[in-house]
Amino acid sequence: MANITPNVDGSYDYASLTALTKEQYIPKLVDNVKKKSVLLSSLLGGSRPNASGNSIHQPIEVADATSLGFYEKYGTMTIEPTEFAKDASYSWAQAYASVSISGYEERVNDNPEKLIDLMGAKMKNAEKSLTKKFADAFYGVSGADGTSNLVSLPAIASQTASLGSLASSVWKGAFDKDMSADANIAVAGNVSNFDSMADNMDKIFRVYYNKMSKDAGERPTKVVVNQIFFDAMEQHLSDKKRTSSLASSEVADMGFTAMKFRGVDIVVDESIPDGEVYFLNEDYLRMVHSRKANFGFTGFKAPVDQDAKTGQILWMGQLICSNRSKAVGRLYGLPDNYSTATASPA
Repeated sequence: MANITPNVDGSYDYASLTALTKEQYIPKLVDNVKKKSVLLSSLLGGSRPNASGNSIHQPIEVADATSLGFYEKYGTMTIEPTEFAKDASYSWAQAYASVSISGYEERVNDNPEKLIDLMGAKMKNAEKSLTKKFADAFYGVSGADGTSNLVSLPAIASQTASLGSLASSVWKGAFDKDMSADANIAVAGNVSNFDSMADNMDKIFRVYYNKMSKDAGERPTKVVVNQIFFDAMEQHLSDKKRTSSLASSEVADMGFTAMKFRGVDIVVDESIPDGEVYFLNEDYLRMVHSRKANFGFTGFKAPVDQDAKTGQILWMGQLICSNRSKAVGRLYGLPDNYSTATASPA
């Protein structure tokens, strides 16, 4: 542990406070943020450094290649290249959390043990706040400080919004469906309560799983749901005297509640907005970050107008998509409570 010895006046020098934070707290904070939800674990946990520049570029497929086919003996072959890809351009997103210690706090916590307890509480608060900030941003939930420019799952699933500086006419999400009136599930509004959602669970999954599995070998890698949807699925299986399949060992080992459908993990994420479900194919989603700002700590500095020391935890990166039509499908307008749920046996 970094050596932290108080000065005569009860304060601590910047170097020792910074060393303590970087050595003892930042690694734990980063690890815990990435493990707080299945989405953060999948995306932030798999983030990779990206080359620097004003924007992030990602080639995307927009059409099948045409310079190919079958031929016989001396048959001619098409060699003219076709434009099957375009370049998506993503802006960097930035996030921060400030950690401050006032001169008063330093002086009343004038021994290393008390300071460690104080710093632990402050870092725990920063961890909780960053976790919520990233989860909200990924699900497109606006905070009090405005909307993040981090690419969200609803933005990728959208059928009308541009993404990566390319219009929806070039590419759009797999689906973005209001389930309160879905003709694919028989009659409009028939999933308007918990029991009807449970009754139609096979239809819901069959229709939208197939929309994510149009090409050979393609399928969702994960379906992210809230607890209400998960419970409706369990009720559906129970009513049919079926037992849910166990989730993959990877998901189970991380401590997330999950089951399987057609071999795909259905995972509960408490951060997901009410009434929403996400079908993800993570082969086409990639999280990148700057080597210079991947939850790095700036070190403590003195504000010019305060008796305090302040440092920031900084992150800079982006969620990028390489094939929008296969990456994310979103359902919304599903029941968000247990109204009319079947009563549990006494």
